[in-house]
Amino acid sequence: MTAYPNSPGYKENGTSKDAARNIESQAKRDRDEALGYIRGNPGKTADEVAEALNKSILSIRPRISELKTAGLVTKSGRGTNASGHSAYRWRATTTAEQKDLPPPAYDPEDPIDF
Repeated sequence: MTAYPNSPGYKENGTSKDAARNIESQAKRDRDEALGYIRGNPGKTADEVAEALNKSILSIRPRISELKTAGLVTKSGRGTNASGHSAYRWRATTTAEQKDLPPPAYDPEDPIDF
């Protein structure tokens, strides 16, 4: 299993880690699809991305977080999701922006602790 954000995060060893491992390949496909959609349709919320891809918001929201942590997307404003709550809009980062990113402030071998 690769490290977050290139694979799903988990809080601790056991069932959380097992669940992350079980969805790793689907999460990569969802991440790739979400990034492709955002590149072609900047300014969408995670929920709008999920709707456009015909995916659950529960499968896409974490992928957007992974893309953000990887420096592949960045916030581009605020919008409202279907429930009426405020949500960030996303756009793909440029190559120049990606080069300016600091190294991750976490040990990629440690599970993510929320």
